[in-house]
Amino acid sequence: MPFAGIFFLWFIGAIRAHVGAGEDKFLATVFLGSGLVFTATLFGAAAAASAVLVVAHPAGVSPLPATWDFGRHLAYALMTEYAMRMAAVFVSSMSVIGHRLGVLPRWLTVLGLLTALTLLFVSSNVPWAELVFPAWSLLLSVHILVAGRRDGPRPAGAG
Repeated sequence: MPFAGIFFLWFIGAIRAHVGAGEDKFLATVFLGSGLVFTATLFGAAAAASAVLVVAHPAGVSPLPATWDFGRHLAYALMTEYAMRMAAVFVSSMSVIGHRLGVLPRWLTVLGLLTALTLLFVSSNVPWAELVFPAWSLLLSVHILVAGRRDGPRPAGAG
């Protein structure tokens, strides 16, 4: 899980480099803040899940149901209630930034807003709905790679 967080932070950097200096300060702050809070919440959910497995279930001992339930519900709530809401803010702010600056195609902006709505209102009730976030992230990454090839290499230090 720590590597997933590191890669996500790298992804945020790649997005900011793709957007460039023209980003709106308010939206850029919301974008960056939601990405950082998402990563922290993801780490919290992973730590809660890991802790309940280690503490509540040492080798050869059955876990106490109350401890097991608490840890499982904590990790699940952190992931589906909180992390997915921050992912929704991340996706929606990126979609608005991309639309305003014209760095994202219209279909990716619309898909981003649909992804944000799904994460905001559906992810805690529909199993596997949170997978729309990595799917959207993959599409955005492919777009950035393709757009980067089209634009050619940038000089060192250029944003």
